[in-house]
Amino acid sequence: MKFDKTVSMLMTLLSILMILITAFYVERLITQNNVSSVYSSKLSLTGAKLSDKLYANVSKVSSQPTDHKSVITQYEIEVVNGSGTDLTNWSLLMQVPEGSNVVDVWNVDSSHDGYGITFTPLHYNITIKSGESVEFGMSIEAQANYAPTSMTLSGFRMAPAGRTFAGKLILSLFVVWIVFFVSYAVVKYNSVTFLKKQKTDVKIILQSMNTFISFIDAKDPYTRGHSRRVAMYAAEIAKRMHLTDVEIQNVYYAGLLHDAGKISVPDAVLNKPGKLTQEERELVQNHTVAGGNMLKQLSSLKGVRETALYHHERFDGKGYPEGLKGNEIPLYARIVGVADSYDAMSSNRVYRRHLSKDEIIEQIQSGAGTQFDPDIATYMVDMINDGYVNVVKMETAEVDGAEEKFHLSEGDIPGLYMGL
Repeated sequence: MKFDKTVSMLMTLLSILMILITAFYVERLITQNNVSSVYSSKLSLTGAKLSDKLYANVSKVSSQPTDHKSVITQYEIEVVNGSGTDLTNWSLLMQVPEGSNVVDVWNVDSSHDGYGITFTPLHYNITIKSGESVEFGMSIEAQANYAPTSMTLSGFRMAPAGRTFAGKLILSLFVVWIVFFVSYAVVKYNSVTFLKKQKTDVKIILQSMNTFISFIDAKDPYTRGHSRRVAMYAAEIAKRMHLTDVEIQNVYYAGLLHDAGKISVPDAVLNKPGKLTQEERELVQNHTVAGGNMLKQLSSLKGVRETALYHHERFDGKGYPEGLKGNEIPLYARIVGVADSYDAMSSNRVYRRHLSKDEIIEQIQSGAGTQFDPDIATYMVDMINDGYVNVVKMETAEVDGAEEKFHLSEGDIPGLYMGL
C-alpha cells in the first residue's frame, strides 16, 4: 500500500537523521581532545600586542623592599586567547635575573631552573578556551630595577569541533537531508493533491462508462455483468504480466468498453436463439468497427478504442475486422480477447448453456497460437485453475441477478489501479 511506503520512507528519513545526530556528537567528542598542532609564541608584557590571537596583560600590584637590597614585587598577569582554537597543556616561561626567586604564586604552579621561571596550569585551567583568558599572580624577589617584559607561551592547539573533514561532511549531509526532506514533503503534498484530482477524474470517466454499459445491458440481458467480468479478468492478466499500474488501469477500462459497439446491433439479431444468417453475422461482427468509431474521441485512455476495434482478431490472422496477425494485434486487444472468450464460454447464452471448466480449459489451450496469444492464454488457464475467476463471479453474482441497471463506481477498480 502507498500508506505503508510513506511510513517506510518517513522511518528511513528519521533513522538517517538519528545517525547524523549521533555522528555529530561523536565527532564533537572525538575532536574535543584531539590535538591539531604544537603552539609556541612570545607574549609582550609591556602592553604591546604582538598578536591579536594570543596576547598578555600585566599589572603591578605592590612592591616591598627587603633587607637583602632586593624588592618583592607582586604582579597579576592575564593571558587572552583570541584565536579560533582552544589551547591546552599550556606553560609560560619568563626570563628573570640571576638570583631572582619566586616567593608566591596563585592559580598556577611554578618551577625555577637555569632558563627562568616556568608557570604551568592547575587542573581547572589547563585549557584556555577560544575567546577566554586565564589569570594568575606571582610575587617575585629580584633586583630593584627588574620588571618583566615578555613571556614565551607554549601549548597544544585543539582541533576545532566541526572543522575536520568528518565534521564538514556531517554538516553537508545535514543540509542534504533537510533539502531532501523538504522536497519529499512538497512532492508528497502535490501527490496527495494529484490523487484527489485523479479520483475526481476517475469518477467522471466511470460515469461515462456507466452510460455505455447500461445501454449494452439493455440490449443483451443474457450478458449482464459481462463487461465488468471481462475487465477484471483482463486487469488480472495484465497484473500477472507485470505491466505498469497505468497500463493495468487502462486494460481495465478497455475491458469495460470493449463491447460498446453492440448498441449498434439490432436487438432481434443480438438475442436470436437460432443460427445467424450471413448478413446477421456481419452485423454482429461489425460491432467492433462501430465500437472503434464510437470511442475515437476517448483518446485520453490509451488503448481503449483499439481494444474495442480489434478484440476479435485472431493470433493466426483469421479474425476480424482487419485480419491482423500475432503482435500486429494491440496488446490490450489480445488480453481482452482471451478474457472475453473465457467469459462467453463460462456464461449461459440465449443459444446454449455454459461450458464446464475442463471444456473451457481445453478450448483455450487448443486455441493457443491460433485464436489466442499463447502467452496470454497461459495466464487465463492459470486464473481458472487457481480459482481467481470464481472470485470474480462471486463478486459480480448479485449484480448479474439484479433487475436494476448495472452501474460502476470507483470501488470497482482495485486500489492498485487507482493509485491508492
